[in-house]
Amino acid sequence: MREIWYDIKAQFRKGNTLIKLIYINGGMYILMLLFQIIYELITNASPTESLHIFHSITGLPINNFFEFIIKPYTLLSHMFVHYDFWHIIGNMLFLFFLGRLFLHYFSEKQLLGLYMLGGLVAGGSLLVITSLSPMFSSPNYAVGASAAVMSIVTGICFYIPNTKIRLFGVFPVKLVFIGAFLILQDFLHFDKSNTAGHLAHLIGAAIGYWHAAAFRQGKDITQGINKIINSISNLFTKKAKMKVVYNQENVRRMTDEDYNTQQKVTQEEIDQILDKISASGYSSLTKREKQILNQYSDK
Repeated sequence: MREIWYDIKAQFRKGNTLIKLIYINGGMYILMLLFQIIYELITNASPTESLHIFHSITGLPINNFFEFIIKPYTLLSHMFVHYDFWHIIGNMLFLFFLGRLFLHYFSEKQLLGLYMLGGLVAGGSLLVITSLSPMFSSPNYAVGASAAVMSIVTGICFYIPNTKIRLFGVFPVKLVFIGAFLILQDFLHFDKSNTAGHLAHLIGAAIGYWHAAAFRQGKDITQGINKIINSISNLFTKKAKMKVVYNQENVRRMTDEDYNTQQKVTQEEIDQILDKISASGYSSLTKREKQILNQYSDK
């Protein structure tokens, strides 16, 4: 189990933003399953009841703005939580394959920024619309990365619309047709079931189209949200401290240059160890390498 955990940590740390997003979504799905198992064992509840309880904690309240005021974090958490296995698999497959293509034309920051922008704008719009429209009469919870993923999908489909990909490795199809088909699907099913879900998909698609159109004109709509993400990230980033090195002959204070050099060597060692785990697994590490990794994990 420890080897598996180190393998996962290594893959997550070495992976790009796309891989990290997939890992986070997968981790939330596993957390949901564990919650259901424990809740059902303790309360003897049914799977449907335990799922509803989890979604009531992590999902975005629909047609209940006052509940959202109590749980504002759900505007973020709902875009990483899914309903069932097929829900998350469908979203992650689209995110993986079209996300890789997205990264050929845009940066990892733009991928993360557009994912977050699509999910947050769709979620915020749902809060307002469902509170005002009589179409949404019963309280419910919105979950899923679909709106965020749709922003990535349409963002690339409408940026390079005439580029062809092979469906199932056989049928060449232009990206614009894939994007248009997904949007049409949501329009056709809008008033049949999961109205809030289809509305969120369409809002996410609109954000993706906006990104593609703006970028052609030299504008990046993800800059604003990426500044916010960077500011929040900096709050949790450890700042390098001046270190003092003692020896038997003299005592001296390390310069910034000396400290940065030492940190670089340490980081290079960690990267080599993580690469080794990715290639051969945790069991392939030497005793010294395991000690270094354990010391690094404790920091």
